[in-house]
Amino acid sequence: MKKFSKVFEDFQDEDGSSVDYKEVLGELKEMVESTIENAGGEYQTFIDSFMKTPEDFQIEGLINDSDIYDFYLKYRNQIDEILNSVKFYQTPPEDSNIFGLYDFTIKGTMKAVEEFVKKL
Repeated sequence: MKKFSKVFEDFQDEDGSSVDYKEVLGELKEMVESTIENAGGEYQTFIDSFMKTPEDFQIEGLINDSDIYDFYLKYRNQIDEILNSVKFYQTPPEDSNIFGLYDFTIKGTMKAVEEFVKKL
C-alpha cells in the first residue's frame, strides 16, 4: 500500500491534482516564446505583464476564438482540472458576463491559460 501511495503522490501537483500539465505548459511556453520573438520583449517581462493584466496581452496561437477552442479540445482534461482547482465552475456564468456555451468554453479556456502561465 505504501508503494501505491508514493506513486500516486509523484503524479500529484502542488494543489493535489493528478493531471500532468507538462505537455500543455510546454506548448504554452512555445507560444509565449513565439509571441516574444515576433513582437519583441523579454520572456519574464511578458509573463509578469500577462499575469497583471491578461486581457491586455495576447499569446500567439490563442488570439482567435477558433484557436482558443482548438486549444481547449486538445487539452480539455488539463483545462477542466485546473479550472476545478480554482473553483471556476462554482461561479455563475452571468457573474463572468458569459451568456452562451461557446463563450463559456472560450472564457474558461483563457482563465485556464492564466492559471497555466502562473506555473511557467
